[in-house]
This record gives sequence, structure tokens and C-alpha cells, in this order.
Amino acid sequence: MTKLILKRNSEWNNKLRDYGIYIDDKKIGTIANGETKEFDLDSGTYDINGKIDWCKSPKINFEITENDSKEFEISGYKYGRLISIISAFFALIYFLALYIFDKQLNILILIVVIGLIYPFYFLTFGKNRYLRIREIK
Repeated sequence: MTKLILKRNSEWNNKLRDYGIYIDDKKIGTIANGETKEFDLDSGTYDINGKIDWCKSPKINFEITENDSKEFEISGYKYGRLISIISAFFALIYFLALYIFDKQLNILILIVVIGLIYPFYFLTFGKNRYLRIREIK
């Protein structure tokens, strides 16, 4: 038997939800935040992708031979960890400046709005690229 090793990065924005793991459009299991799992496969060519709610990753085609193993990493959309933290930070700075120092820093609102639009894209039009999966060489 061959082994498929799948690692999921620890993420803040998807921490409470498991990703479904699909091989050739059949669910073979789920993976939790920060978890590493192994799946047994027969040798052959497969498509792998991940899904969470209505969002998913692009399919990755790979070939695995007898007594071989393939390792993949799955994670959320690019910069997903940083965008919400940065947006919250700039929103906090804006409200501190407004209510403590009585200053209008409207450029910070623009940064916060961009920070909100970015994840919204991946929840709507970019739903097929919400997750990223890549082979670890």
C-alpha cells in the first residue's frame, strides 16, 4: 500500500472547522486545524482537493507508485491569517485616533474596507480557490 500524508496548517480564521479531503471526488476523510493525517491508497493516478462548506481548493493531479508516499499541505487562502488581524488593528487605531485624539484618519477606513473585501472575494467569486493545496517535495 502507498501512503498519502496530508498536513494542515494551523490557522486562526478556519480554526473551528474541519476540511473535507476528496480523492477523485470521493470524500476519504477530514482534517482538523494543525493536524497531520495519513491515508492508504493503491498505486495509480489521482486528483486531490479539499472542501470546507461551499468553498474548495483546485484539484491537484498526482501519481503514486507502490510502496511510495506523497505529502501534501492544505491551508486557507493566501494571506488569510494576516488580513483580518491587520484590518482589526487599523480599525482599532482609527477609533483610538477618533475618540481619544479627536483626529479623522479616513485613510485607515480604506485599509479596513480593503481588508474586508479580500476575504469576501474568496467567499463568493473565488470560492473555488478558498483553500490551497500543494505537494511537498
